Amino acid sequence: MNILNYFVLIGITLISIVSASVTLTENNTSYILSNGLATFTIAKSSGFITSMKYKNNSQEFLNRSYIDANGGKVYFSVTSSYVATKNSDLVEIVFVDDYSKHVGTGFAIDWEVRYTMKSNVSGIYFSLTQSHKSNYEEAQCSELRLVMRLKSDVFNWLQVDDFNKRVMPTASEQSKCVTLSPSEACRLESGEVIHKYDWSVDALEHKVHGFGSISKNLGSWYVIPSMEWKNGGAVNRDLACHQGGSDSLQILYFRGSHYGAGDAVLKKGEVWSKMHGPILIYLNEGSDVNALWADANRQADYEKQLWPYDFVKSDSYVPKNKRGSVSGKLVINDPLYGNLKLSDATVTLVQPESSNEPIHPQQWHKMSHWVTHITGDFKIENVVPGTYELRAWCKGIVGEFYTTNTITVTSGQETRLGDVKFTAPRIGPTVFEVGIPDRTAEEYLHGDHFNQWGLYNQFQDEFPNSVNFRIGESDWQFDWNYCQVSIPGGADGKYKAAEPWKIYFNLDKVPSGNILVRVSVAASSSTALSVSVNGKNQSAEVKDLVDDACIRRDGIRGIWSMKEFTFSSSLLKQGENYISLHARAIGGYLTYYRFDGIMYDHVRLEVSDQSYPGVAIPATIGSSSNSQSNSNSCWSQGLGFQCCSGCNVEYVDSDGEWGLENGEWCGIDKNKCSSNSNSCWSESLGYRCCNSCNVAYTDEYGSWGIENNDWCGIKNTCNNNDTCFSLSQGYPCCNSCSVAYVDEYGSWGIENNDWCGIKYSC
Repeated sequence: MNILNYFVLIGITLISIVSASVTLTENNTSYILSNGLATFTIAKSSGFITSMKYKNNSQEFLNRSYIDANGGKVYFSVTSSYVATKNSDLVEIVFVDDYSKHVGTGFAIDWEVRYTMKSNVSGIYFSLTQSHKSNYEEAQCSELRLVMRLKSDVFNWLQVDDFNKRVMPTASEQSKCVTLSPSEACRLESGEVIHKYDWSVDALEHKVHGFGSISKNLGSWYVIPSMEWKNGGAVNRDLACHQGGSDSLQILYFRGSHYGAGDAVLKKGEVWSKMHGPILIYLNEGSDVNALWADANRQADYEKQLWPYDFVKSDSYVPKNKRGSVSGKLVINDPLYGNLKLSDATVTLVQPESSNEPIHPQQWHKMSHWVTHITGDFKIENVVPGTYELRAWCKGIVGEFYTTNTITVTSGQETRLGDVKFTAPRIGPTVFEVGIPDRTAEEYLHGDHFNQWGLYNQFQDEFPNSVNFRIGESDWQFDWNYCQVSIPGGADGKYKAAEPWKIYFNLDKVPSGNILVRVSVAASSSTALSVSVNGKNQSAEVKDLVDDACIRRDGIRGIWSMKEFTFSSSLLKQGENYISLHARAIGGYLTYYRFDGIMYDHVRLEVSDQSYPGVAIPATIGSSSNSQSNSNSCWSQGLGFQCCSGCNVEYVDSDGEWGLENGEWCGIDKNKCSSNSNSCWSESLGYRCCNSCNVAYTDEYGSWGIENNDWCGIKNTCNNNDTCFSLSQGYPCCNSCSVAYVDEYGSWGIENNDWCGIKYSC
């Protein structure tokens, strides 16, 4: 028996100990579903959940809930309901809104909502199907959401991912909040600013968000096994949870337009249907909020293994045995360096809007599927049959790549693509580059805490002379702001453009031919971009950047694009040169042009002179060998790169940790950088070492702890301790080393019918 099957079997066994058959109680006003683990009451008149309770606990979770569209302009309105399935293992209730109540509103769409309770699950499954028939008038849908307003005096711990969590201010504190700009933000009496968009989430790997109760040790979570239905695709961002006075708002946006994903426009004559979900509304209890969160994540991993669900019987849902898969090997060739080493690629399948309409980055009202962390070979499972375009990108490699031909996915079949080959954009050698191509501005100043209101207002104080970045001297983590914005001081109270951002670099000799400034844009709002060289020949403005609202809504990436600016190399000179990035507001969220700007993903200067020496990048050549030939060497020398003299990590891939010294990539020697038992890897990232060995989170860099309300790095010496990571999450260490399940926190075992953490000594 493999680990996955063992985990599924044990997980179901543990849950079944305390679960019971599903019962349905029906009266004149409500359906009441219960299974001994959870009880949900659903109003017949509205189709909305009116009560949620966990096990035999009398605590009510809800103030109210609702289902709406287009920012509350259209509400789900029941025209009929019925019991679709009723047995001891499963009960399903269906509510229908057949458009008859929305005639003439511009929302010519049928809705179907399903609530499904299973005997062994502590919660209820929710799905929402929308359909448009050929004889319906044109319809437009920009937002579609399920909102649960929990009792904020009980559910006061908000969490949307491992890092983004907090105790909510009370309703009384929020009542004294002073409205700021944008209007969704306000300042508490304590001086703290709360902004609902600080709690948004990215679709790419998101699986759970919701609320916990510090006083009651209860939790309410949305567990999301798949986001194949989300408009905007793999990297779209949307609102998840926020404060609301006496309500804790737990929201799931099945469709949203907050970060540039566009509206679904359904033409008259178009036949269309999509099921959103099912997702699981999961209720739990634990020793504290950390235990609640850990349990919800384990449930989310379990639900992902079950996807697509076998209990869904709707005609709009494609079951597992009717789906297909797509496999291949992603190959990206650089014209200068050959086939590139892939460290962290994403491959997506996206359906065109129609047979003659290409995919627009904003508007996907059909399905999309994706897989991430690819290093070459990939397989996308459980794909709904249809015609797709393939898109791919990879961290560390410039560009987004598209297939020229569509891909047909057939029911029950694997579509084998073989080598999927793309060519990375390049005209010649690199003179310099700023940032890491990863479709975000996360590596720059404030990028590690971007979801914080008002960072854009700090630019003038932090960069009084604007950005003047010097290649080989400046550090983009501190000397390059996460966004280029306007500043106060313009005419008539308007904001004005700051001085152009300048990138200074030295040349030993001037290349021949042309130069190209390649600018990858991570996000933008109402801004035109142009480039000049040494203060001359300013280019025409690029004015087609999409407003994705990432600046005003505290995001870090939106609608990605790449722009090219070509100049004659005669504009350069021997010695010091500079490139200027000019950003000018051409509109704005407010009439006086605030929150406009650009977030840069990556900037690279290339030359067409093929003989120019240029600067190599680590992702371009080499094998995965990490061997060391002697004590004075490190793994990177086998790839053609020097060892770093320091320990500052700029980039991480499957080979190891890379630094950047004297404008050249070099390998971090872990033996040297980790030799001191009182130091650890996190110091090179600007975080101190932990005093304890309690692991709160693990990523590609290492294991993290939390001390004094700040992140710290777990020392390597902790691996020898007879402790485990799970203690910090309210679970004991295992006595044995038998692994039942592995997630991002570590390896888990099961003892005494409960989860425990595998010790480091194992």
